[in-house]
Amino acid sequence: MKELSKPFYLGSIFGSFGLGILMVLIGAVAMAASGDEPNPAILIFFCMMYPLMIYGIVILMILVYKMWDAIQDGPARTTPGKAVGFLFIPFFGLYWIFQAYWGWAVDYNTYVQEKALQGAPKMPEGLALTLCILTLAAIVPVIGVLISLANIVLMAIFLNKAIDGVNTIVRSKMAA
Repeated sequence: MKELSKPFYLGSIFGSFGLGILMVLIGAVAMAASGDEPNPAILIFFCMMYPLMIYGIVILMILVYKMWDAIQDGPARTTPGKAVGFLFIPFFGLYWIFQAYWGWAVDYNTYVQEKALQGAPKMPEGLALTLCILTLAAIVPVIGVLISLANIVLMAIFLNKAIDGVNTIVRSKMAA
């Protein structure tokens, strides 16, 4: 396993989501400006959102896989494949996000403690738990949009720390 590129993962995930949201906003503004006249060209902006969002989700799932893969020689509660795959099970995925993110933070901290890794950052378990709770709370109508905005910021902070943690583990394995 090699070190993770923070600019690639964070840029891909948040850049694709940001561009996808921008495409929807441009499409909505163009639709409002066109009035009653249907304009098929506006659909292009809405359709451009889907590949961007799919790309961002794929990169996020690759990152989740690599996060779990880094701690497999320790007390990991699940495998990387299950961590990612179970997120796609309808309804069960709402429970599984707690295992995939918060569970990883807990298992990572245990791993670092058991392996006595010097310089390894401690994962903020409370942040990971808050991230999971706000993800569920985002389904609430109206305020869900505001919750989602807060969640984007928390996700960026968490993934930034997770990449640092995985890279510390990778460096320690290469040095051994």
